[in-house]
Amino acid sequence: MPLKFFMATCFWNLVGAGVFGFLINPPIVLYYSQGLNTTPIHAHAALYGVYGSLAIALMLFALREITPDHAWDEKNLNFSFWWINIGLVVMMVFGLIPNGFYQLVQSINHGTWYARSAAVISSPWMQWTVWLRIPGDIIFTVGAMMLIYCFGRAVVGIFQQPTQAPLPEVELTKTV
Repeated sequence: MPLKFFMATCFWNLVGAGVFGFLINPPIVLYYSQGLNTTPIHAHAALYGVYGSLAIALMLFALREITPDHAWDEKNLNFSFWWINIGLVVMMVFGLIPNGFYQLVQSINHGTWYARSAAVISSPWMQWTVWLRIPGDIIFTVGAMMLIYCFGRAVVGIFQQPTQAPLPEVELTKTV
């Protein structure tokens, strides 16, 4: 499981920090998109995708070494991995990306002042895309809750195991 989260870190580093980071950072794009909803696309994918996945991978790597086998829940951790990452993809594809690009198009066509105005922010399209983000948030949350459950189960398992291995019993026999 730690390796899966390390691989997710690599994926989100390419997509979130790489593609979406480059999307918002060239000077011509910054001229039109400064302070628009294109920034949260990069922020969500890079901040959770890279640093969140890396933190979870490191936590699981260390936790696996001290967790007894009976308390390590690989099946539910796998469930958590997929639901967290699919939730992030759904959140971005249905909410953040359409929202950010709509606002970017408004900025290019009418100016940044208009793209940040109440006419755009409270438009039906923007309101619709905010609601479209919610299924991704729910999927992500279910995965995060499963991760918390697995973490709790592992910690309880750690504290239930003996702190020292029992000493081997030595048979005292006298040989002549």
